[in-house]
Formats: sequence, structure tokens, C-alpha cells
Amino acid sequence: MPALTVTALGQETRASATAKLDAEFKASDVNSDGFLSPAEVEARMGKMKAGPGKTLDPTHAKRIAALFIARADTNKDGKVSKAESDALMGRIFSAYDVNKDGKVDGAEAARARAAASGAVQGKAAPKR
Repeated sequence: MPALTVTALGQETRASATAKLDAEFKASDVNSDGFLSPAEVEARMGKMKAGPGKTLDPTHAKRIAALFIARADTNKDGKVSKAESDALMGRIFSAYDVNKDGKVDGAEAARARAAASGAVQGKAAPKR
């Protein structure tokens, strides 16, 4: 699922992030059953941009899909419901929104990207 992005106005609001997540969930739920299977998430991750003209390679798509499922699937039924996806997005947004103003500005987004980059590379995420 997409990371929070900063808009042209320099911020992402909870409402704009939720709208993007709703669109991603719908696009990812290819069989329209209201749940995301590991295969659906992996397929969607394989289409995500990893840079200009690049998509995630299959190994990374599989890893990121597994991480998403592990974090979002709170009832451990092997799939992610819309409510579980929404709950995860809410937790992520709250973590990014350091000053709790309901928006993620450029500095907050940069801090989150740096923390995520450190975690991906096996480094401890900086304390906030």
C-alpha cells in the first residue's frame, strides 16, 4: 500500500491519505471480495513505482507484501479486510503526524522516510 506522500500544498491530510488508501484497496482487491489476499497485495506491490521508470522487483514486492499482511492482518486469518487496512493506515498516519495537527508536512514526511530507510537497511529507527 502506498506510503503517505506530501501534496503540492506541502502536506498530506488524514482525509487525503484515506482517499488514496480507499482507491488502492479497491484497485488491489481484484476479485472484489472485500479482502486483500497475500497474492493480491504482492501483485499490487509488483506494480508500485520504485523510482523513475522502475517497479519493485519480485523479491522486494514479496517481502513488502508479507510485511503489510503481517502488520495489517490483526485477526490472523491470512487476509486483510478494509477495516484492518484502515486501522493500519490510521496508526501510520498518527506516527508520521508528529505534532498531531492532522497533517503530515514535508519535514514530518522526510523524518518518516529516513526512519523507514534505516529500518529497511537493518538500522534502528531514530527515536522521536
